[in-house]
Amino acid sequence: MEALRSNPEPLRDYPSNSADANAFEGQDYGPQSGAELRLPPWSRLNTSEVLVPLSCYFCFFQLLGLFVRKFAWTNYCGFRQYRLRNLTVCVIHSTITGCWALAFLFLRPEVMFDHVIHWVDPVAVHLPMISIGYFAYDTTDMLRHEISKWTIELLIHHIFSIFALASAVLPQKFIPYAHWALIMEFNSIFLHIRSVMQLSGEAKKNSKGYSMSKLLNTVTFVFCRFLVQGWQLQWAWHNYHSMHAYYALIALAGGFFFLVINSVLFIRILAADGWFGEKAKQRAAIGRDSQCSDQMHKLDVKSKKE
Repeated sequence: MEALRSNPEPLRDYPSNSADANAFEGQDYGPQSGAELRLPPWSRLNTSEVLVPLSCYFCFFQLLGLFVRKFAWTNYCGFRQYRLRNLTVCVIHSTITGCWALAFLFLRPEVMFDHVIHWVDPVAVHLPMISIGYFAYDTTDMLRHEISKWTIELLIHHIFSIFALASAVLPQKFIPYAHWALIMEFNSIFLHIRSVMQLSGEAKKNSKGYSMSKLLNTVTFVFCRFLVQGWQLQWAWHNYHSMHAYYALIALAGGFFFLVINSVLFIRILAADGWFGEKAKQRAAIGRDSQCSDQMHKLDVKSKKE
């Protein structure tokens, strides 16, 4: 277990891949700044080293969304088309961030387990920045196309995610903790693919592939969400005294908040996949995309009448 006592003096015990860690001395951020004992330096949002990459990642996903809207799912229309295009961008984001975070866990386990607060690397900081850019993009995309109770749930999720990730980026503390959180995106790959197959009709055409996507989604949900969140919560509980109350609140209250969200989502998924019987499947299936299924059914009925 990492000795997590920190102060404004240089913390020689904590490794950093920065070319010159001493350059952070006297600043309000960085591996040897003691920033974990203070509120995040929100003023850094106006600095080029933070604002420029965040803007670039936001623009990247805007351009990616534009490309997908122009060339993908052109045979579909209405809300179903929007959802398929939105999910396509979701899959790309989840693949980038989820694979990056999971690979980092296997390549640098000593950092992920033993240096959760103080380790920082100029490249590693960009992983949470990518997700901040994506969540900002997805928020604007949803507000343009959809206002519903599902939108409100996701907006709350996105706003809190941006807030939490920014709280690691700005002080350049808790970067490995942010990597732990983004391991959950590896599960999102299969979660989104499952939804894409449902909405596109591929689930009926390729039943074996759909069954595999459901299985992978269930297994990775347990490992990449519940086990990861369990580790995060126990780590925060054992180390809350070594950080400012602000970060402890994010780790403990925020961790519990996301655990509740993921538990509800998992129950919905299991119900939709028929684990609790046909009645529960009809009653508790994920309702956001039922709009698309209803539209699809109405179009099929209309085409048969014609």
